[in-house]
Amino acid sequence: MDAATNGNNGNHGTEEDSNVQLQMAIFEVTRDSQGKDLEDIKDRLRAEFARRGVEPPPPTWLDSVASAAFYGKSYIIDFPAALAADDAVPAPNEEVREQLETRRRLRQEKLPPGIFPDPSEWELSPREVTAGGTPGAAGKDSPGPSLGGRSTGLLLAVAGAAATLALAILAVRASRRGPQGR
Repeated sequence: MDAATNGNNGNHGTEEDSNVQLQMAIFEVTRDSQGKDLEDIKDRLRAEFARRGVEPPPPTWLDSVASAAFYGKSYIIDFPAALAADDAVPAPNEEVREQLETRRRLRQEKLPPGIFPDPSEWELSPREVTAGGTPGAAGKDSPGPSLGGRSTGLLLAVAGAAATLALAILAVRASRRGPQGR
């Protein structure tokens, strides 16, 4: 979108600016839409989008926003847009304002170091993903036992032998009963 269609008079022209304008329009319309006719709500949304210079979203999206407004709920595009919109146009009800205030506090909170593993530890080799880790590497930090290639093969062989034995026992029992239905 260019500056003419996103309503910011050429200042930034970003999708974020457009989302903030859309969110402000949603806040304005939602404020007094509970229980109103859905078509009226959609018309008001379209008018507010046009007044703010943003392109109307696809019809299905507009239906979702209008349905939420019908129930007195404000559709949130994304939290950064909602926070910025709330700074310019107060959110339509106390529930949304509380949600946004909680989000503001969470954004300001700093987590202590060590909460998340180092990003270099997030990368897994294909072997770690498919084989459950390095054979014999199960230690105190490991989530559970790790099976290497030989252990997995042995486990599969035992399971196969047990299944074969069970089928053989069932076949012998069935043959002892003789033909049925004669």
